[in-house]
Amino acid sequence: MGIDHDGLFKELLRVCFIDFLEVFAPQVLEYLDVTSVEFVDKEYFSPVARGKKRAVDLVVKARFKGKPAHFLVHIEVESQSRSIFRRRFFLYYAILTERQSLPVYPIVVFSYDRPLREAPTQYVVDFPDRRVLEFNFVVIQLNRLNWRDYLRRDNPAVSALMAKMGVKPEERPKVKAACFRMLARLKLRPEKYQPILKFIDAYLQLTPEQEQEFQREVGRLAPAEREATMEYITSWERKGREIGRAEGKLEATLKLLTRRLGELSQAAQKRISRLPLNKLDKLFDAAIDFEQKSELNAWLRQHASARRTANGTARP
Repeated sequence: MGIDHDGLFKELLRVCFIDFLEVFAPQVLEYLDVTSVEFVDKEYFSPVARGKKRAVDLVVKARFKGKPAHFLVHIEVESQSRSIFRRRFFLYYAILTERQSLPVYPIVVFSYDRPLREAPTQYVVDFPDRRVLEFNFVVIQLNRLNWRDYLRRDNPAVSALMAKMGVKPEERPKVKAACFRMLARLKLRPEKYQPILKFIDAYLQLTPEQEQEFQREVGRLAPAEREATMEYITSWERKGREIGRAEGKLEATLKLLTRRLGELSQAAQKRISRLPLNKLDKLFDAAIDFEQKSELNAWLRQHASARRTANGTARP
């Protein structure tokens, strides 16, 4: 299974929005009221992709400092270098402006590894006698940034995005250690550092040899810093093992149910995938005796009811 680039970036930018602006677009924070930030529900645009609906990545509504007026910040993440992107980004801008009736500040994060050439920052329409359109946007091109320049910028967004800067293969262990080291200094809440750990793990996967070098890099830290960094590493490794166990049990349970009952509906698969590991264990044991899909549905209803009762939300 490949990396879910869109999902990783969207989750990161959502939990680190102000942190991201602080480092990569500080000029916006000069007039953005940080207490007014509101994430806009996903916008879907049909006209942009020839009738196919496509969601924009992140739209945030905020007030101007000291004013009642609002504006939007639209951040789009682009994982490929495509000439058509500039026109599409302009269309997003135009449709957002029309739908929300607010001014839009456009930012694009180019997350691809290649090419290294500087990405354009505008979309223009020219005629021989005049320029009729000039759409300018802020560009954050990660592969042209040097991760070493950010080592002391203790910032949650930076601790993740260093993983996608201009990192050479031989530098990956050093960069991963630097990311964890920064996280340890930041002392974030779990709901904030977990998306960052997921991001780092996805983009800085190491070979066995690189893993050894990574451990040596951590070992070179001062004792107190090394201990704090190791807490994050251990926490993430434990979480990874739990996820691996759950995914393995889920796959085994779905295979058993399919053999016993035939193809499962998407709705049933979705309900099963949401079960915690202890419930998956119980379902796997129960599935051995299932002969009809109605038995599976009854089991799922029963355990959903039990869960609601445990949460104090079931009705008599």
